Amino acid sequence: MLNKLRSTAKHSIIYSLGNLSTKIVGLILLPLYTSELTSAEYGMLSILEVTSQLLTVIVGLRMATALLRFGAAEKVIERRKVIVFISFATTFISVLLMNFLLHPFADNFSELFFDHTNFSNYFHILFLWSSFEIFNKLFLSHLRIDNKSTFYILTVIIKVIVVLALNIYFIAYQHMGVEGVILSQLIGSALVFIAIMPRIFRSMSFRFDKELTKEMLRYGVPLIFAGISMLLLTMGDRYLLKYFLSYSDVGIYSLGYKIAGVINMLLIQSFQLGFMPIAFKMFDQPGAKRFYSKILTYYTFILILSSLALSFFSREMLILMADKSEYYVAHAVVPIISLAFILKGMLFVFSLGMHYAKKMKYNAYIITLSVVFSFGLSIILIPIIGYYGAAVSAVLSNLLLAILFYKYSQKFYPIPFELKKIGLLFIIGGSIYAISWFTVGIEMVVAVVIKLGLLILFPVLLYVFKFYDMQELLAMKGFVRKWRDPGKWKNNFHEATGRKTE
Repeated sequence: MLNKLRSTAKHSIIYSLGNLSTKIVGLILLPLYTSELTSAEYGMLSILEVTSQLLTVIVGLRMATALLRFGAAEKVIERRKVIVFISFATTFISVLLMNFLLHPFADNFSELFFDHTNFSNYFHILFLWSSFEIFNKLFLSHLRIDNKSTFYILTVIIKVIVVLALNIYFIAYQHMGVEGVILSQLIGSALVFIAIMPRIFRSMSFRFDKELTKEMLRYGVPLIFAGISMLLLTMGDRYLLKYFLSYSDVGIYSLGYKIAGVINMLLIQSFQLGFMPIAFKMFDQPGAKRFYSKILTYYTFILILSSLALSFFSREMLILMADKSEYYVAHAVVPIISLAFILKGMLFVFSLGMHYAKKMKYNAYIITLSVVFSFGLSIILIPIIGYYGAAVSAVLSNLLLAILFYKYSQKFYPIPFELKKIGLLFIIGGSIYAISWFTVGIEMVVAVVIKLGLLILFPVLLYVFKFYDMQELLAMKGFVRKWRDPGKWKNNFHEATGRKTE
């Protein structure tokens, strides 16, 4: 099991580096956005990003996920090539239809979203950007199946550099505002498509299999509704905030969400990228259930510790990065949204049973129910407490999701999760965050020192309350002994990544 844990950690770390580069670019560009864009324009940009993601989920038919599920489990190389071809051909037809149907109505979308037809060009760019993103998700899934994490990260980093440079040029020098941001994304996605396409072509067997296509669509199509529902659950509140409040409120909330989103980008998405192919391959192997259980326990530990760090220092981050003081209030929603992300990260592991049984219709039912609950709660809370209502709704909706995913997945593939330990993590984490409230009003330097001390206290208190098993404590001591000598770091790294030391 330790080898599987190391493999999961290795690929997750590599994927996290790619995702971290994306998040760093967002943070680097934050002063540029806040100096060149008003909070209302930032809100408009957030709405466009949500819309692009919705199109990606709907038009992509979730074939990227189907490719990962069927391709990772397929041992016959030739049949895997057929799976790749079916995924690409189906996606190509769907993307072609989207562009044919939506481009003529760009003026209508502009009128619907922004009450004016002047922004129709935004939507022409948006449709093309979404098209390339759909293909790229498919291509990157193929890299994950082959465990080509290094190639994956190089692709992501190159895109990040291009998007960063183009953002600076279009916004700072051409003063194109929101249009410059989405145009940068379009060009970056197009370059990734051009770079990866030849590799994917070589991995295809141009042969159509009717039954396999039906099976992949039966797996993927329910995930469309689940994907739409999940997006609406996590980002649909932007539409409600725009309806009940203003684009400025959307901008403030979105900025707070972006800060908390470091957890999603760096930890949750990276974990899923590295863990999913391994999890699918391990379902019927000995020790798989204990592996999944331990993964969830320590994954939750990392999520809570990271959320505490973000919540403690979000205001300081905004003061350093945001150019306009109107953005500073965004720090208040970061702790609430961070809690929602913790629950979101956990529910992915809870859902393994449905993936094992291929009962994805339950996935769709559960998420749809949670979306209805979320929207209903947001409609009640947003007019009363503003964007805090959206954040509270996100927490309660993800809590409902986690409970339902756990309940139904356990029916198909029961896993002995360490729920008592996970409960202890939340109790101690919540207590430490409550203590941090007493730093309000204290001089910033002193407050930062106290908060750092509270972060260190978190794993110490877990030790006091016997959170760690003896085997885990011994492993930690071995890790410290192995890495405490900087002179051995190079050899240790080569050993961890499977490379030979020269």
